[in-house]
Amino acid sequence: MSTFQKKLQHDRNNEETSNAGLKWDVADDEYLISNAMAGMSIEELRKNLKRTPGSIKTRLIINALYKIDNENADRDTICTQLNITDNDIKQYEQKKIQRDDRRNKKTYYDRGGNDRGNSFPSNELAEIYEALSIITKKLDNLSDKDNEILKVLKKSS
Repeated sequence: MSTFQKKLQHDRNNEETSNAGLKWDVADDEYLISNAMAGMSIEELRKNLKRTPGSIKTRLIINALYKIDNENADRDTICTQLNITDNDIKQYEQKKIQRDDRRNKKTYYDRGGNDRGNSFPSNELAEIYEALSIITKKLDNLSDKDNEILKVLKKSS
């Protein structure tokens, strides 16, 4: 079981994050958007929707991008309304490109190490992907903390 799968299983077993990894339904999306626009914090949204802070933020970004691309919403305005930053969107877009690139470039091997195009990644590559995933998550957390500090500094000035 991968680190991601272990974390997801842990989150689902936790009452506060029991919806982690589950598909978003229309009612949850509507609740998220309307309450984010009303000023509800990510922490409050997380508790009410029983999701992780990262999934709340990601879903806000996905909805923002949808509104920007399909409803011609102004990027700055929608960021302000959803309490996210343009930098959040840029980071999401960059990570999405990286994920897509990784998916397209994965090398698969059979158990004997021969390249046959089946679904067994080599152990070395699996370990590298897992380590990169952990590093990326830590960088995301640092970025989130930086953004929180910047918001506090802006409010105090």
